[in-house]
Formats: sequence, C-alpha cells, structure tokens
Amino acid sequence: MQPARERASVDTRLPLANFGGEADAWLEPMLADFLSLACNVCNAPFGMMTQLHGDIGLQHPFVSVVNGRGDVRNQWWRFAGQNGVSRSAVDFSLCEAAVRRGRNLTEISDLQSDLHFGESELATSMPHVRFYAAVPLVAENGDALGTLCVMDRTARNLSAAERDGLQKLGRQLEAQLESRRTMQKLEQQTLTDSLTAIGNRRSFDLRLREEWTRHLRNARPLSMLMVDVDYFKQYNDTFGHPAGDALLTQLARVLRSPLRASDFLARYGGDEFSLILPDTDEIGAMQVADRIKQAVARVKWPHTEIEISLGAATVTPSEMCDFHALLGAADKAMYERKHGRAKNNS
Repeated sequence: MQPARERASVDTRLPLANFGGEADAWLEPMLADFLSLACNVCNAPFGMMTQLHGDIGLQHPFVSVVNGRGDVRNQWWRFAGQNGVSRSAVDFSLCEAAVRRGRNLTEISDLQSDLHFGESELATSMPHVRFYAAVPLVAENGDALGTLCVMDRTARNLSAAERDGLQKLGRQLEAQLESRRTMQKLEQQTLTDSLTAIGNRRSFDLRLREEWTRHLRNARPLSMLMVDVDYFKQYNDTFGHPAGDALLTQLARVLRSPLRASDFLARYGGDEFSLILPDTDEIGAMQVADRIKQAVARVKWPHTEIEISLGAATVTPSEMCDFHALLGAADKAMYERKHGRAKNNS
C-alpha cells in the first residue's frame, strides 16, 4: 500500500497564496520543519498550523471579524513534496473548536460524516479532509495562539504513539512561538519612547532608512514633518516637569490622530516630534500639517494654550539627495518658522 504521506498530489491540493513578506519570513522555515515532523510522526499526507487570536508578531496578518471583533486568522499548510509552507485563510471552524478544549488533543476519524463539521469547507471542498487531528497551542498568559494539525483524505485514527508524538511537537512549537513573542516585546521596548508610547529616535532612524529605500525602489515621493512646542522650557519652568511630561504625552496623541496607518510618528528628542509620510508629495504634506495645526488648536490644553512650530520637506524621485538631506530640510523649515515667530513677537 502507498504510504499515506505520499498520496497527496500537486493537482489536488488546496489553492494557496503565500502573502508573507520578508518581515514574516522568520516563521516559515520553523513551521516547515514542525509540519514536516508532524506529518512524518503521524503518517499523514499534509499538515497545517493555524493562528487564531494570539499575536505572534506578524506584520501582515490576515484579519477577520469573529464574534463582532477583529481576530487574526492565518493558516500555514505543508503538503507532501512541498518545499516550505504556504499561507491561506480557508475554514477555521474546526481549529476554533479544537483550541477551546484547553490542551486536549482533538481527533475526528471521519470528518465528512461528523455531525458538527461534516459540512465545513475543509470537508466539502479542497483539500477534502476526512481525518483531522489537532493540538491546541496556548501561550503562557493563556492566549489561544492556534493549533498544530495533521490531516488525511482517508478516514483513520492515530495510534497511541502518534498521539503522544503530535502532542509533544505541539508543546515544542508553543515554546518556540512564546520565545519569539518575548523577544519581540523586548525589541519593541527598545524602539518605543517610554513617556509618549510612540516611536523613539532609534525607531525613527530605522524607519526612515526603510522608507528611503522604498522611495528609491518605487519612485514615489516621500515627505517629513518636524514639530516642536514653542516656549516649552518656560512651560516646564512655570508649571513643573510633570506638567511638561503630561503635555508631551497629550501632544503625541494629537499628532497621531490625523495620520494614516502607513505614516510614522516618533519623539525625536525633548519636545521635538518627527513624522514620516510615505507616498506623500508637497501638497499632501502641507495638508497633513494643516490638519495637525487644526487638531492642536481644538484641544483644551492644561494650564495654558500652546503653539507648535512645524516644518515640512518633500523629496521626489527626480531629486538627487539622501535621507539626511530630507531630515535636514524639515528641521531647517521648523526652526525658520520658530525663529520667525519669535522675531514677530519681540
């Protein structure tokens, strides 16, 4: 008889699309190994890992609305003969039920005759699953990360040794994912300003280099805004440093409000903030600047009203310069505005 893991053929596989980018590539080699081991241990032709609720650090996850909330939904599949893994979002009902069972293994010998899941997409369409077994993946804090699954197109059961092997692989995969989550949290802390909870100078430098590379590759305009608070030293001297910290924290929230998801805000240093605006020309940058000024003017600030100085700079694909020149131009524009206001007030 032909071994089970050799029965899957390329033309009968589930249509897959790999939407993972470079930022998510850390996960794929690890999952390819775990799914290959799971299939070998259980003599199964294909396997899958699902991500359900827990954050595992993907920059580009699939998100769906479940029970009225947005939940991360990802699947990584590995079929016999496949190199690596591929990502999809097909049918999560089985894995959702499996992960509710705590750490207990879920095993369905013939899915197509199952009363609860016989009409599920996995059973009725590609890859036409009959046998299904899954181990829940649970983080240390109780987050239901997802499941590690093996499947077959033939009805069957796992042996005791296969069940034990699949559960042990699940615990190892949990540990790997938890280690990655911990590392990313620590890394995020080094890139976040502790006072305002936005990016710090280090994260700004990293993001600016990324956006500059994208600007050159895609030949799209790139803009930057620099913002600082006028007379901030006097504000601190008059109302105290805790009041100054509260002002900066509130200003960070105000600056973030008119931005797109692709824009980036960081505390550049002291009372200076930096905004990176990808795919934004000079007109678009001025529109963002106007929205920020209006947002600041609408806020009822504690103690006294504040004013900000804001400088903008844009580089187009036809201009020959580097990101240091862009940063310098935005910084210069901000200080010219600040000094111009100071002269007018003197």
